[in-house]
Amino acid sequence: MSELGGASNHCNIPDMINGDSTRSHPGNCTEFIVNADEDTILSPVDGGRQAWAFMMGACMIEGLMWGFPLTFGVFRSYYENNNTFTSNRYLSLVGTLTTAISYLGTPLIALFTIKYPTYQKYMIWGGWLVCSLALVASSFATQVWHLIITQGFLYGLSFLIIYYPLLNMLNGWFIERRGLAYGILFGSAGIWGLGLPFMIEKMLKQYGYATTLRAYGVAIFVLVGPTLPLVRGRLMRQIDNGIENKIRLGVFKKPMFFSVTCSNVLQGLVFFLPNIYLPSYASAMGLSSNQGTILLSFLNISQIFGQIAMGYLSDHSGALALMVGSTICSSITVLCVWYLSRTIASLLIFCLLYGFFAGGYSVLYCRFVTALTDMSATGLWLYSTFEFQRGVGNLVGGSVSSILVEDISSAAKYRNLILFVGIAFLTSSVGGLSCWFSKAHHPRFSRQTQRLPEI
Repeated sequence: MSELGGASNHCNIPDMINGDSTRSHPGNCTEFIVNADEDTILSPVDGGRQAWAFMMGACMIEGLMWGFPLTFGVFRSYYENNNTFTSNRYLSLVGTLTTAISYLGTPLIALFTIKYPTYQKYMIWGGWLVCSLALVASSFATQVWHLIITQGFLYGLSFLIIYYPLLNMLNGWFIERRGLAYGILFGSAGIWGLGLPFMIEKMLKQYGYATTLRAYGVAIFVLVGPTLPLVRGRLMRQIDNGIENKIRLGVFKKPMFFSVTCSNVLQGLVFFLPNIYLPSYASAMGLSSNQGTILLSFLNISQIFGQIAMGYLSDHSGALALMVGSTICSSITVLCVWYLSRTIASLLIFCLLYGFFAGGYSVLYCRFVTALTDMSATGLWLYSTFEFQRGVGNLVGGSVSSILVEDISSAAKYRNLILFVGIAFLTSSVGGLSCWFSKAHHPRFSRQTQRLPEI
């Protein structure tokens, strides 16, 4: 396809979609061929049985497989009280590795997906199998470094290998409604996350870590496996001449890219901190551990609605305005609600507002990409860059927060942390506002999107 405002000598994909499946479309982009003799007809985008079947399979992968790392807090609490792993300062590295690899490894896996798009199906099937085996292997762990390698590194790497082919295929099924599709996909992890911590905690107490890990590994194999045939690309055969798989580096020099980057890093710096510190903050206020868990549940619920709503709105309005609105409202919620909270009722209000406004920010990545480029490979690389930035912000924010909170037993000691979170969100909004006031660049957030290379 042509670039925005580009020449018209690129291959004409819409002709093929409208039923002219035997015509040849010469040009200098990736050519997709559908053989009419094989009775292969392209399915409609943005809806239809096959598109939503793909979403069902993708949500099963996202919910069950990404929901597991989000329960590591429960595992850590159990490991710390288990004679096999007690008093080991490297226990936190297990959970950190899983999530860090999922963010920091994105540029490498994106490059591989761009260079070898025909391997996407095998990446998904192979990653699913290794994720299941990694948990079964971790059930035999007798030392912390065993958990670091299996439950941490191997599981995180395997999920990363699955994820980018999955997103790449999703872009082929959803174009005008892509924001909504991303919101539903991300929200599915939150839905699973509502019940998984309670289930994992009960299993650990009743059966121990070995049986729990084996059971979850088998569950991934049994529940995700049957849905994998649904997870396939919309275009059945692809002939790649290498042009569309080249990354156009000029997009990284655009003022808008730097503005979004500044906003994204600052948002990622503090986004995860309320999730981490709310239980201990509630305990410092004199609330029970069960009430702290309820707060996190409310946060997860509101985040689901925020992600779906943000995705839907991004399909019908400018992503730049949504980015600014998300960060400003998040800042106000932190500084005016969390900072002044003295009761569980006020904390519940904070969780509902914060989850809704802050939780949907990452859904906007797909619209930032389409605003900057309509080239396939460049778009996938841009998306991985935004994910990498968020991972860096997460690591730095975790280090800074440990310095700001010196005494977790006193609620007053959290004031500096809360101010840091609120100010960071407010500063993050400046990145979006700078695009509006820039004389050199006035971005147009287009709803027209390009399919990334997919099978």
